[in-house]
Amino acid sequence: MRVDEINLLKTCSLLGVIFVHALLPFTVPGIFWKMVAEQPNITAGWIASSLGLIIIPSFMMASGYLLARSLELKKRSFAEQLANRAKRLLSPWLCMTLFWTVPLYTLFDLPAYNRPVGLSLLHTYEAGLKGLFNEHLWFLLVLFWASVFWLAAFPLLKRIGQLGGLVLAFALSWLIDRYGRGLTWYTLWETAGPLIHVFLGISLWTCRDRLDVFLKRRKVPVFTVTLLLYALFASRVDLPQILYWIACCAGALLAYQASLYCSRRWYKDLRGNVCYRYFEDNAFRFYLFHMPGGLLVFKALDALTSLPPLPFVLLSFTLNLAATTLIVALVNTVEAFARNFTAKAG
Repeated sequence: MRVDEINLLKTCSLLGVIFVHALLPFTVPGIFWKMVAEQPNITAGWIASSLGLIIIPSFMMASGYLLARSLELKKRSFAEQLANRAKRLLSPWLCMTLFWTVPLYTLFDLPAYNRPVGLSLLHTYEAGLKGLFNEHLWFLLVLFWASVFWLAAFPLLKRIGQLGGLVLAFALSWLIDRYGRGLTWYTLWETAGPLIHVFLGISLWTCRDRLDVFLKRRKVPVFTVTLLLYALFASRVDLPQILYWIACCAGALLAYQASLYCSRRWYKDLRGNVCYRYFEDNAFRFYLFHMPGGLLVFKALDALTSLPPLPFVLLSFTLNLAATTLIVALVNTVEAFARNFTAKAG
């Protein structure tokens, strides 16, 4: 069954995350990003906020699509699906927290959300294991909670239909956003919004055949309307929360349509490219290991921040990607060696 467009969408989303992290130091300083250039750039801020309406919602949507596909095709029990979600999301989060983010952020004393400069290793571990200091790993926890909810609600969706599910997703997100701000442990409060994006992916899977036919017949007008809707919201500042979620949905649907079109025309050629194939096959690991590389590269190139933002961002992005490639290759090599050793020992 074809999922080329979903593979392409996930790969481009994760590559986009790495690029945006290289761009963020040039945006207006905020609570989530504390290493910044001396001169913020308005254009960089606009690009980052615009891509923010597309990248993470698109990956959440793709994850919802694959979750629904797995539920229908593999016929696993709820307990089996829950264990699979924990293995794919919680295990990487815990391992990366214990052996990557906490040690490195402490070693280089890097500032991050809930990790101020000077925080000791013990206190950084405490914040990390409570799910307070996560840096980019917040995404794994949020996706886990959203997945667990829709796993539990999947039988209900068959009764209430897609429209009922959409109402449920928006209602629950609104309740969490309004009354759940105190649920800071393990990023529970940040599931408002991702619940909608994961549901969007579930809907895409459920309606995939009818949607494909519809998009083939009305490809240009549907893409144009989605683009206009996205542009309308992307040009706004300080959107009300519900409109922000709608903007993210428009951005994710825009990316899905582009991915669907590109996968049909060029995906085989892309898979034939060694560099692209390596990144797609290891995209999740690139996402896991690319931080704090972005911050370390920015810190190392501090003397070059006088450069115009575009060449600096491209240089930072390229160096971070190159360093992460070496780390991922090393991890893959160690894993392969461990598997071979275990097989021989057994």
